[in-house]
Amino acid sequence: MNVQVLSSARSVAPLVELIPTIRDGRSQFRLLCSDPLQAAFFDNFVRGLAKERQYKTVKTYCYALKIFLNYILTLTNILGGLTPSSLLDALENYESFLTFGTLSDIEIVRKVARVIGDRNIGGSSVSVHLAAVNKFIAASEYFRNGLLELEARGYIASISMSGFSLQRVVSMETPLKVRQAIKANSWLAGCIAGGAKKIKRKGLKPVSRRSEVAYTDEFGGDEKMFPIDMCKELIERAPSLRDKVLWSLIAATGCRISEAQTMLAKDVQINIKSPELNGVLIVDPDARRDELIHFLNEHEINQLPHKGRASPRTFMIEPFASMFWMALADYKVEEFEKQQSRPFPVKHPFLLRKLVSGEPMCDSYQALYERFSKVAFEVTGRSYGFHSLRHMYGYYLVNHCPNPYSDGRQFGIDITKVKVFMGHVKISTTKKYARQDVIMLESTLSAINLAKLYGGIKTVRQAQIAHLEHEIKRLKSEIAMEFT
Repeated sequence: MNVQVLSSARSVAPLVELIPTIRDGRSQFRLLCSDPLQAAFFDNFVRGLAKERQYKTVKTYCYALKIFLNYILTLTNILGGLTPSSLLDALENYESFLTFGTLSDIEIVRKVARVIGDRNIGGSSVSVHLAAVNKFIAASEYFRNGLLELEARGYIASISMSGFSLQRVVSMETPLKVRQAIKANSWLAGCIAGGAKKIKRKGLKPVSRRSEVAYTDEFGGDEKMFPIDMCKELIERAPSLRDKVLWSLIAATGCRISEAQTMLAKDVQINIKSPELNGVLIVDPDARRDELIHFLNEHEINQLPHKGRASPRTFMIEPFASMFWMALADYKVEEFEKQQSRPFPVKHPFLLRKLVSGEPMCDSYQALYERFSKVAFEVTGRSYGFHSLRHMYGYYLVNHCPNPYSDGRQFGIDITKVKVFMGHVKISTTKKYARQDVIMLESTLSAINLAKLYGGIKTVRQAQIAHLEHEIKRLKSEIAMEFT
C-alpha cells in the first residue's frame, strides 16, 4: 500500500526546475513551477540576491532552494495538502532530510526522500542550505509585513491574515505581486500568512573544522597543502609559459585562482632600477568597473570570479617569485609574437590569455584546473588543486619563511601580517591556512618537559637547543641511511 502511494506521489509531484537567465547584466535563475506566487516571489528574491552576492553564491542558494521547494511540494503531495502545523513540522524536519534522507528517524521524511532522492550532505553543506532557506523565509516575512501595512492603510482588506488560506478583497488596483500574494493553497502563502520561523540547526552532522596544526610529510605536504619541496618541479613541468606564469604566481603570492584570473597586466609592478621593489597587487574587479567596461560588457564584468579581499598587498616567497618574474618575461615575448600572427590582435588588460585566441581567462577555470591537476598528480602521486598552493603559502609564511621584520624571530612571520598578505578579514580564517608545523610545536613541548624534568638544563631555551640538536642528529642519520 505504501509503495503504491509513493509511486503515485513520484508520478504527480509538481516538482520545480531552475531556468538560467540574465537580468540586470547578471546571470541569475528563474523558477519553473505551477504556482505563480511562488515563481514571482522567487524571481524577485533572486534578483535582489544577485545585486549583493557573487554569482557562485547566487547559484548555490538557488539550487539549495530548488531542493527545499521540491521537499515541500513532495511532502504536500504525500499528505494531500498542508496545514500551518504540518508546514512548521516540515521546516523543523528539513535538516533530517538533508542529512539522513531515507535513513531518517522521521517517517514522513523517509517517504519524501524515497520520492526525490537522498542528499546525505555534510555539516558544512547543511549550513549553506539552511542559510539559503532562512534567507528565503526572511524575505517572505518582509513581504508579509508589507502586506500588513497595505491592509492597515486600507489598500487591502483581508478576511484572514493569519489562516493558511488567505482571502482578500482589494479596494483599489494593486500591483501584480500583491494580488498574487493573497493566493490560496500555496505553501508560500502559509509562510506569508503565519510568519514562518527560521530553521534552527540541530547539528545532526557536525561541521568539520580544519586543524590549525599541520602534520606534513617529508616533502612538506599533506592532504590540503601542496608539498613545498616538489613545487619547483611542478612549475618547471607546466605545459605552457602561460601556465608557468600562473602556477608560479599563485605559489609566490598565495593568491586565489580567481584572483589570478582577473589580474590586470598593470597589477604586476616592475621597477627596472630597483628590482627589489617589484611586486604584485590583487585588486577587486568591482573597484574598477569603469575601466573594465571598455573591454567587457556588463554581464561579463558581473561574472568575474572574485571572493573579495581585505588588502591588495602581497608578499612574494622564493624561489617561486624568481620563477614568476623569469616566466613572465618569456611569456610577454611569446604573446607579442602571437599578436603579430593573429588576424585580429586582441586588446584587453588581463594578464592571462587563452593560448590560441588570446582572449581573457576569466571564465576558464576548468581548463586551467585540468592542466594543473594532471601535472600535480604526476609529480606527487596525489590529487591537488590550485588551492593547495594557497595552503602551502600560508603554512610556509607562518613557520619557515625567513623573517624580514625586526620582531625577534628569524623564521616565520607573525600571523597578523600573514592575514594581510592573504587578504583575509578575520585572523581565524588565516589560521586555517597558516597552520603551525606540528614538529616545531612538539619540539617546544618537549623542551618544556626537559626543562622541568632534568636539573642539568636550566632554561626552556637551553632545552629547545638540546631537543633540536637531537632532531638534527636523527634527521642526518635518516638521510645517511637513504643513501646507503
